Amino acid sequence: MDLLNVVIVVGLIHCALFFFDTLFKSCSHYPYLYFLQNTGFQIEVLRVRWFTTAFNRLVQKWGTWHPKLLQCWFTMGSWFSLGLLPLATYLIIKASIDIWQTDSDGNGSKQTQAPVLEPMVPGINIPISDLGYYVITLITCSVVHEVGHAIAAVREDVHISGFGLVLVFFLPVAYVHLNTDQLQSLPPKRQLRILCAGIWHNVVLTVFAAVLLALLPLLFYPAYDSGSGVAVQNIQKGSPVMGPTGLQQGDRVIAVNQCEVLDSDSWYSCIVQAVKQQSPGYCISAELVKEHDESIPVRQLPGGAVECCGANSPDHLCFEYLETEEGTLELPQHSCLPGRIVVETADLMCNAARDCTSGLHCLKPSLENGTKLVRIERLDAKLVLFLGHPAEIFHTVLISDYVPLYFILSSAIPEMVTRMCKYITIFSAGLAVINVIPCYFFDGQYIVRALTDFLLGKKIPRKSVRRAIAVFVTVFGSFFLFLNCISIVLKLS
Repeated sequence: MDLLNVVIVVGLIHCALFFFDTLFKSCSHYPYLYFLQNTGFQIEVLRVRWFTTAFNRLVQKWGTWHPKLLQCWFTMGSWFSLGLLPLATYLIIKASIDIWQTDSDGNGSKQTQAPVLEPMVPGINIPISDLGYYVITLITCSVVHEVGHAIAAVREDVHISGFGLVLVFFLPVAYVHLNTDQLQSLPPKRQLRILCAGIWHNVVLTVFAAVLLALLPLLFYPAYDSGSGVAVQNIQKGSPVMGPTGLQQGDRVIAVNQCEVLDSDSWYSCIVQAVKQQSPGYCISAELVKEHDESIPVRQLPGGAVECCGANSPDHLCFEYLETEEGTLELPQHSCLPGRIVVETADLMCNAARDCTSGLHCLKPSLENGTKLVRIERLDAKLVLFLGHPAEIFHTVLISDYVPLYFILSSAIPEMVTRMCKYITIFSAGLAVINVIPCYFFDGQYIVRALTDFLLGKKIPRKSVRRAIAVFVTVFGSFFLFLNCISIVLKLS
């Protein structure tokens, strides 16, 4: 299912919910109104809101646990968040300037740094298949953020009305209702503990997810091996690497051509190397050539390739003999040889005649532009030969860093945990950075106001002047964040 289908389906669901909500409310169906009142659901245009007080007592208990320890925790969080504020503001300003300079450079010759902050949109820069990870990650990061605010508020004796979750189209956002009057009546230092608590908890969540991600190979080790090959998790239907002698689900790939595969990163690097470089040659003996050669008169193909095999030899390839440094031809210039026998027999691969040991000769397949002969080496299985564009391997084969040590296990579970940790690390860090920027509707707006009172309370007694300074800083940050978002959306569209 692509992005357009997802948008249509979600849009139809929202329209149906809003239609029936309006219908039942206009007819004054008591059971429906009673249901909304008791569950806290509220249906709006393209939005579903849920509010509850069920967690108030639990958060009250958390907020009164070791008050001095919590005070130190949230004080540390406020100082860390205030240190992050100028860094995040600098990043958003620099990203906006870089985008503006890139857009103004018509010929594209000016090389600038990529934007630091980029919205993650399923179907555009996130696979639509990861929509579930996307939604779960947003809920997790948002809930952790709001729980941080709530616990800090309880610690500072600010009343909590309840918690809620808003589903804007398919974007979930958690929120907590605090008593605004009580919050604003607190001294600036205590306000900052509450306002920075959400950002601080997102930072802690980022560190936790990153550490867990680094420890996953060790945690999964009793059942899975990692760092010595990749496991084939899935192969798309119709993939050119499928077949009786092709890749199979569960295979352990350890090399692509001469490139050693250790993990998913090296797998990707090996595929890129196979795309950029020419197909390597193979060091074989003269006896093998003489025994299997089925050459026909050479025919030149467009693009510089040579055809020396007939139509009756589908498993054969035309190999070109690379001369030695002395320039003597010990074998025919072109030989039609069975590809699998050549590849399986050759212990060495070569790019020049000197790469082969004494008594062996370097023969390279003569192929058209874009077509490569790729040798995929599996553990305890026959070699897989692929003839085509190597990018097809990358796009049609799903691999995993975790190789099951027992046949009853699957790589799906560690891959799901790994992907979840990656998403939480990225999204939680991004949420922390974006929230600390002095911008309207973000925590940064209120942090700047409290910080202005804290720093300038004695120097500028007039509250209205301090508010004007805070508004100026907020407008400044909002402008650059808006400019950055608009520019990135235009680039992605």
